[in-house]
Amino acid sequence: MNFEPGTVANMFDLVVIGHILKERIIFPDGREIGPLLGSPAAYGAVAAARLGLKTGIVTKVGKDMPEELIEILRQAGVDTRGMRTGEKTTSNLLIYDKAGQKRLEFLSKAEDILPEDVPAEYLQAKCFLVAPIDYEVGEALLKYLWEHKKMLSAELSGFGGASSSRQDGKSTSEKTEYLRKIMPYFRIVKAGSEDCKCLFGGLVDERVIVRQFLDWGAETAVITRGKKGALLVSGDASGSRTTIAAPACRVKAVDCTGAGDVWHSAFLYEYLKNNDPARAAKFANAFSSILIEKSGGVNVERFPDADETYRRVGLKDCITNSKSL
Repeated sequence: MNFEPGTVANMFDLVVIGHILKERIIFPDGREIGPLLGSPAAYGAVAAARLGLKTGIVTKVGKDMPEELIEILRQAGVDTRGMRTGEKTTSNLLIYDKAGQKRLEFLSKAEDILPEDVPAEYLQAKCFLVAPIDYEVGEALLKYLWEHKKMLSAELSGFGGASSSRQDGKSTSEKTEYLRKIMPYFRIVKAGSEDCKCLFGGLVDERVIVRQFLDWGAETAVITRGKKGALLVSGDASGSRTTIAAPACRVKAVDCTGAGDVWHSAFLYEYLKNNDPARAAKFANAFSSILIEKSGGVNVERFPDADETYRRVGLKDCITNSKSL
């Protein structure tokens, strides 16, 4: 599992799959910014590239996608040969209320992403981060990658979580049944607290949910919880499980948009290097804490590099505690 990013010529470290967004953000005080580049896939790809991973993206956009937004990906170092142009761009409004809760209003949606959309060169990648915004990555593509013996990590926001819950029209039982069906394809799955509420309905016990994800087939399950940090459960071949509580770094948040999405890529960066989920969670918390100190959507200047993140990892507030279940 251990590797150094980009050490093998022409081999990708990480490929991110999911729609990118043309997005406007509306804050509780009435401020509006945009159009901005957004989506879990966009945040995840730029974060990975900024950390030094050789990163590709598989996505679809329409002819109306502003070139300056696509250029942000290239500026960060993301390979875009997996970007396909169709009829529509996924665009939305991201609206925050005074309690800090967010609501998405989709204005248009690009076509689904299919197995034939994945460039052959990307199949050399060590890991695929599957980060849809609204079910645009279907089981056929997951099966295709799994049959190529790829390590898959899932962002569950777009599989019935917060980004897709208002659009999919699915009941809680339908969402969880679909998760049970696709979970065995993934080594790692990650959801936010808000995603868990959308997936399971109302107040939920996150300690139960992370174990449920492992019961359904994942090897490591993560729930990011904002100021409460991250909760992870990881299993091994013997059947034993370890829970990891990773407290968040204490910072003055300016804009939390994308925090969970970049957390996922930062976690994978450190996990792929060391196969240590506790260390990876600590690193990811630090990376996210730096991002939220600035605003502006997917903007390269918001994203720290690995050196800046490692410097913050040394803060006392980032210490990770682990224990066996």
